[in-house]
Amino acid sequence: MTFTGILWLLVWGGMFTGIYNLRLSGGLSDLLSVFQAVRTLFPIVAVYLSLMWMLVKRPGFSFFRMPAGFLFGYFAVGAVSSVFLSPNRLTALYWAGEYAAPLLVVWVAVEMPDPLDRLRKILYLNNIVVALIFFSLIPDVLHVGGSDERFSQFYRLPFNLGDMKANGVGRFALVMTIIAFTYLICRRQKRSKFLWGVLLLPALFMLAQTRSRTSLLGLAISGVLLVLIMGIDLRFLLIGPAATYLVYLSGIKWRLHGHVEKLMFLTGRDYTWRKGLAQIEHSPFLGWGFHADRLMLNSEHMHNSYLHSAIHAGVFGAAFFLAALVAVWVLILRSGLMKRIRGVAGRDLPLLMQSVLIIGFLTGRSFFESTAAFYGVDLLLLVPAMAYIWVWDRENAGGADERRESHSGAPDGDHPPDKRSGLMAMT
Repeated sequence: MTFTGILWLLVWGGMFTGIYNLRLSGGLSDLLSVFQAVRTLFPIVAVYLSLMWMLVKRPGFSFFRMPAGFLFGYFAVGAVSSVFLSPNRLTALYWAGEYAAPLLVVWVAVEMPDPLDRLRKILYLNNIVVALIFFSLIPDVLHVGGSDERFSQFYRLPFNLGDMKANGVGRFALVMTIIAFTYLICRRQKRSKFLWGVLLLPALFMLAQTRSRTSLLGLAISGVLLVLIMGIDLRFLLIGPAATYLVYLSGIKWRLHGHVEKLMFLTGRDYTWRKGLAQIEHSPFLGWGFHADRLMLNSEHMHNSYLHSAIHAGVFGAAFFLAALVAVWVLILRSGLMKRIRGVAGRDLPLLMQSVLIIGFLTGRSFFESTAAFYGVDLLLLVPAMAYIWVWDRENAGGADERRESHSGAPDGDHPPDKRSGLMAMT
């Protein structure tokens, strides 16, 4: 396990817990309560170790030249607001530290020797964690059963480690679908293809059962991006209608009981947005610091990344946040990445496809959920994917100006791809 891998596991270790668990509600005799309290601080430990490494190594600032660097600007504004404007400074600073953890770990990975390989390993860790959480949810999915259960159903993780609403479970189901499908079409061996194909079925079942509109939207976005990446493929004549039927069955027949006119019903989000905007008007430039929605809106969640970033860090912070998503899509489109993926061979092929599809899903999700605007699963999926695409492009015939800048310890990576062993040959 590499140093950055350990740091990334620490970042994941704080998921589904929070500062509220430091109260040790079960007392010292309750080992689970103690464990929940200890892992609350895991991302803070990752921040500390990252900063110590930086003080010793004094790395460069490549992180700030990539799209994910704008998220650090958002964090910086939010951190200032957390100190001076938050109604609960300690809570705000805790969540600011949690938010900084994945940014700092990716910064360390980018500045260490062989950054592309380190980011690959972080993406592999993401895939493993997603798979573990996905499989841990299957018993509860089977318990929930068919389409008659209420959409507000909570899904519980094993050992009382946390719970998720259907939207969160739908996110894991879709990401698992993306992982399984990309490996299915990229693998040569029939046995490997069979295993990934078998894994795809429960992922699609879980996705359909949750009836999560943001995840179903993500499925549609991922499908479109996949066509742009792979080009015209006769297999889409079967896959396309099947995916469309899944969206209809889950999103319209089960979720809306056939009432298409309810498709844009916002389930109370518009009410929360209005309350959030009222608070933003009182501090429009810097916001109110991290966790402000929960502190100022009676624990309500903003359910919109841009309003969420604005209540945290005002219009200045929201501008940085928006710039990060715009910049990564500018990079993808200007570099012709989606067409270039077809000529990639080896381990980068599925990882590049997964990164583009996950970024596409999370971009669509950002309008109805607070994707990457606070410390959460979406942030841990988005940041390394953005960094991986930037580093890969830089090392594989990307922007000429970036290639002229020598990265300490990084491989040149400018070997032309083997066209015979690219995506089209595999498919």
